[in-house]
Amino acid sequence: MCSDIGTTSRVCAMYSFTGLLFTLFVGILLSTQPEFITGIEDVSLAKSNAFGAMGMFVATFALSVFGILRTSPNEKEDIDVVEGYQLSSVGQAEYGSSRYD
Repeated sequence: MCSDIGTTSRVCAMYSFTGLLFTLFVGILLSTQPEFITGIEDVSLAKSNAFGAMGMFVATFALSVFGILRTSPNEKEDIDVVEGYQLSSVGQAEYGSSRYD
């Protein structure tokens, strides 16, 4: 599945973007309404940890985008046009006719 840098970068970018959104949500929630998250003794430490994790997800996302952009030009296929190229004529005789005729 992830046999090349481009595919691995795409998967990693999706994962890190999701993590970025989640840690941003948790950081904002800890900043504005920490009473909704129970079990936290030091809110300021939890808030700094959430934003620190978000920074790591931003760095991972940036590296993933770099990997996607670096491999994009290499993945384009060259189409060799052969002179006299025609589409296949298989199945053209019955095109448009009903199969119940």
